[in-house]
Amino acid sequence: MIIVVAILLLVCIGLPLFYAWHIWRLDESSILGWLLAVADACVFSALIILVGRWDIAGYYLQFVLMAVLAVSVTVSLVRHVRRPFAPPERSAFLKARFPTLISLAAFGAALVYVVSGTTPPGATQDLAFPLRDGRFVIGQGGGNTLLNKHAGHDAQRYAADITAVGPAGFRASGILPDELNRYEIFGNPVVSPCDGTVTGIVDGLPDLVPPEADRENPAGNHVVILCDGLRVELAHLQTGSVSVDVDQQVSVGTRIGLVGNSGNTTEPHLHIHAVDPATNVGVPITFDGRFPVRNSLFR
Repeated sequence: MIIVVAILLLVCIGLPLFYAWHIWRLDESSILGWLLAVADACVFSALIILVGRWDIAGYYLQFVLMAVLAVSVTVSLVRHVRRPFAPPERSAFLKARFPTLISLAAFGAALVYVVSGTTPPGATQDLAFPLRDGRFVIGQGGGNTLLNKHAGHDAQRYAADITAVGPAGFRASGILPDELNRYEIFGNPVVSPCDGTVTGIVDGLPDLVPPEADRENPAGNHVVILCDGLRVELAHLQTGSVSVDVDQQVSVGTRIGLVGNSGNTTEPHLHIHAVDPATNVGVPITFDGRFPVRNSLFR
């Protein structure tokens, strides 16, 4: 697991830096050639920025990489701005640029697909944010599988997995530490995101050492609240922390437990989703009007 995380970090950081270096060194004979090369690099880098897990790589690093890319584009543009717009032999130019055009089309389509998942489809259920006093980042969230690993599951298709980051922008001290207290979100109080009635609770399952997972109890310790006719589930709570009972009436802000690492989870985080009981299909949720998309920051 730690090797997978390390590879993801290399992709998130290394590829944007490589493309910035590539743009910096460009020496095209025409502005059109420069535009194609820069567009290809920027589209791919934008895709990495949108789908990368910046709570792991460093939340603020994504903005540094965007700044580096912008500087490279600016410097390169100054070098190319007085060159002819089109090359003299266009057929040879198009043949030489065919791989770039294919890459631009493929990654452009992927970028459009990712962007389409950043807005909710139709009506949403607005909830209050279920955590307080911290910098919280959406690790999994959005309307498609490149942004949200839950999107392929009917009941959880609009679920959100929430982590926290410290002042430097990292969700933990280390890449995948096995000490739960090294994760920023572990032990953070979880509060009710709505007014409703508690319809189900599970407590007493152990907090696991990352990356262990309990696949027989996917939600781990969790609380289910009936809110406006929908079942809202908050999962992976800390063992022994659930502080509500079945049939208890709760209101927005009522404490219901602590963030833990129980159930089918590889590290501490809070999972939340809403389901229509009539269809058992997930309903899009927003937090105070904001659709939770990967890398969104909530305070």
